[in-house]
Amino acid sequence: MSIIETIKEFVGKQYLAKNLPKIQRQRKIINIDEAKNIGIIYTLENEQTYIQITQLIKTFQDKQITAKAIGFFNGNIRPMYAIERLSLDFYDTKDLNWYGKPSSTYVNDFIKAEFDILIDLSLKENFHSKYIGGSSKARFKVGKGGDFNTKYYDLMIDINNKTTLDEFISLLLHYLSIINNKNQNIND
Repeated sequence: MSIIETIKEFVGKQYLAKNLPKIQRQRKIINIDEAKNIGIIYTLENEQTYIQITQLIKTFQDKQITAKAIGFFNGNIRPMYAIERLSLDFYDTKDLNWYGKPSSTYVNDFIKAEFDILIDLSLKENFHSKYIGGSSKARFKVGKGGDFNTKYYDLMIDINNKTTLDEFISLLLHYLSIINNKNQNIND
């Protein structure tokens, strides 16, 4: 990592450390069958990722759960297959400031939404996903395990570098379906 990238990462982490404690939310463990609305954060790597996310949204909608996804595309011109829908928005590199903080209408609306469950499907560490996940007022936040994520998520699933998005989604759905379904407060 270059010195500039290290500085950007440091500034981003400091920004989150300063602003994250200001976020007020009612934390609660929520089973997937009890959720009414779910937010999904992901990185649009390729057309297969787009298909996987649209299938996941459909899975939730089939269970009468409102799902909203926001994906990051690393570029300025979004591919033809990445079609925005009512439940699917995107942001890209032109929506990031110099240290990686996203600022677009879609991102701001997503952060303000009060989801029952927020799922971060980012397989690689990136500041903009952590910013969105950390800033969200979701009642129950789920993401990949790791030291960087302990401040932002209520449930973390450890995966390795070879874990695919399909495998990660399967793990998340499994754990969200078996987790305590009594809606106990995390703070209790």
